[in-house]
Amino acid sequence: MAKIVLGIGSSHSPQVSSTPEIWHMHAERDRLNPDTHFEERAREIGHTLQDKLSPEVWQRKYEECQAAIEHLNREIKEVDPDILVVIGDDQEELFFDDCKPAFGVFWGDELKDLPHDLNEIHPSLGAVIWAWHTTDQIDYYPTQSDLGRHIIASMTTEGFDVAQSKTQFEGRSLGHAYTFVQRRLAIHRTIPMVPIFVNCFFQPNQPTPARSYEFGQALRRAIESWGEDKRVAIISSGGLSHFTLDEELDQQVIRGLKNKDAGILKTLPREKLQGASGEILNWVVGAGAMEHLDMQYLEYVSGYRSPAGTGVGMTFAVWK
Repeated sequence: MAKIVLGIGSSHSPQVSSTPEIWHMHAERDRLNPDTHFEERAREIGHTLQDKLSPEVWQRKYEECQAAIEHLNREIKEVDPDILVVIGDDQEELFFDDCKPAFGVFWGDELKDLPHDLNEIHPSLGAVIWAWHTTDQIDYYPTQSDLGRHIIASMTTEGFDVAQSKTQFEGRSLGHAYTFVQRRLAIHRTIPMVPIFVNCFFQPNQPTPARSYEFGQALRRAIESWGEDKRVAIISSGGLSHFTLDEELDQQVIRGLKNKDAGILKTLPREKLQGASGEILNWVVGAGAMEHLDMQYLEYVSGYRSPAGTGVGMTFAVWK
């Protein structure tokens, strides 16, 4: 039987991979995002955040993020799992309005990351595209299709009508929630993965926190019921709160994760899990799947990058 031997949680924000000189460019992009209410918030709370926006603070927080990424690298290399089950969200990369599943599993033979044109994205993203995507050639990532098929069948038996995907649409690239794992976390060798899709962003079919946690529990049972003798790592990719940073929400999530408190995680306020902060659901799914493991490492970096309180609750964790 397959065995879950490692759990990883990691923010995949471009800010994680950005040197401090780039952080103000992310803030400029935030200003263009109507969901941040940038000017109004800057007037209201800007005076309370000045000590969090200095070059020295940004440098320290950047270094903390790189040290955390290196820690995750070492953990994955040391355990060296046979398969990665990556819980992430697609942001109109593979799935568009033709279909946006609440939960989905890919079980084709491989996925490809298409070259991205730097002229088509904001300069703040172009500076860190290396952490997400290729720019000059197609990158191919192997998948564990037989485990993917087994998960789909098992989840359906459990009462989760998951969407299945076996063919990558022409011209659509693998999402950055998954390429980040390959390009920044599991870097010692290419490990086959099973992508698990959670609709964190797009209304109206975002799953509830309770359903997400229960999906994670069923995912664990699916993996452990697979008949192959394989060692599996589960990776939750994304989060925590952004683009408006909400430290209170982040600490609530962290308490639930540290204490294995399903009650906290299943009752997180849905109104706060909208837009990018919805990626917290990837961690909730992971917590359900890894409730038999113990959290042995956690790093939280409150990455404020503007007087409007925009930024990312950059979070990194290990379960064994």
